[in-house]
Amino acid sequence: MGQRGEPEEEEEELVDPLTTLREQCEQIEKCVKARERLELCNERVSSRSESEEQCTEELFDFLHARDRCVAHKLFSKLK
Repeated sequence: MGQRGEPEEEEEELVDPLTTLREQCEQIEKCVKARERLELCNERVSSRSESEEQCTEELFDFLHARDRCVAHKLFSKLK
């Protein structure tokens, strides 16, 4: 019961369509390959005590592939 004896309404949990689409797009082949390259780079950098490499290019490639996929689907989900 609520504060004034009223039954509490259950709130519907909202799901951000952007988050859902990003998760779906991360499963397509182009994104999977870009993520693998990013993870390999991260492992390579982490294994060295001193490295100037930062994996920026690999990160941007992954984000670009994912966001390109999302862009084609997102606006049909918005109300």
